[in-house]
Amino acid sequence: MANPQVKTPAPQVAPKPATPQAAPTPQAQPKSSGITQLKNMLIGGTAGTVATSFLYPIETLKTRIQMQSEAKVKGVSAFGTIKNIYKAEGVKSFYMGLGAALARQMLFASFRIGLFFNAADYLKQKKKTGKLSLLESAGASISAGGIAILTVMPFDVVFVRMQAENSLPVAERRGYTGLGNALATICKKEGVSTLWKGSVPAVARAMALNFGMLVPYEQCKALLAPYLGYTYTNYIISSGIAGFGASVCCLPFDNAKVKLQKQVPQGPEKKLPYKNLVDCMAKCVRNEGIFGLWSGFLPFYSFLFPQTVLILLINDFLRIKLGISKIQQRFLPLTQLQLSLIHI
Repeated sequence: MANPQVKTPAPQVAPKPATPQAAPTPQAQPKSSGITQLKNMLIGGTAGTVATSFLYPIETLKTRIQMQSEAKVKGVSAFGTIKNIYKAEGVKSFYMGLGAALARQMLFASFRIGLFFNAADYLKQKKKTGKLSLLESAGASISAGGIAILTVMPFDVVFVRMQAENSLPVAERRGYTGLGNALATICKKEGVSTLWKGSVPAVARAMALNFGMLVPYEQCKALLAPYLGYTYTNYIISSGIAGFGASVCCLPFDNAKVKLQKQVPQGPEKKLPYKNLVDCMAKCVRNEGIFGLWSGFLPFYSFLFPQTVLILLINDFLRIKLGISKIQQRFLPLTQLQLSLIHI
């Protein structure tokens, strides 16, 4: 009697982990036009104002900590500063200068984000690769940041002064009642040129901010594309990295800008504490140590990180919805995302 044949199951082949393919090129973008460029400007301004309106109290906290560090107040902490502001001035103080900040942000983000993406879209279409080189990203971001801040300097000066108002001695307070009153008072008492006071550190800060924010974002999107594609998953991760880069690059210039813009004449000679950006940063290092340049990093990062993520994601979301940009798919499936991250 013949022995029955026993079928042995074929060995199962383990699925191969995801391997990086050639970086996918984003789908062709519509040809840039005046309407598209205007959309980019409005989208950037909208993204900036939405993010700022949610996160403004953290910006106020950051400014107060910087001022305490300058005054060599010991034992400064974020939680202690929050408690002191709330106890002495109330909740409204966290929103002091919000009107100026939103007006500033609408213009500032419109230019610094809108001009960057206008330049980026033009270069991508010209090269027909869908990607920017590091040098192109740097040039576009730095130029857009410098142009943007020069257009909004009057709002920037008012916004910094109103944030610092309640922390000044009573005799030194300016008593601004709002954005319009502050602009009129400054022009009348100090001259129109005062509205561009501290423009050098402000331009340096804006360039550093745009470089630290937009260059890592564009480069990370391109580097992660072979693994994650051009998806919201990619955009979220890239924007998080950009938030850290923006904080590190921007904060030393932000510290110097705040100190220069809020300084008032001191002593019988009515002499200003700082001559210029270099003098301010040098005195900061001498009086507070090298890490004094990054004074207030935690609240600054707590503000700029979510602001950067929100601005970049809102910006890309609106660009996709309005047909300026394309996306391959919304999010990667969880299993595919896990394999991709493991391989990275």
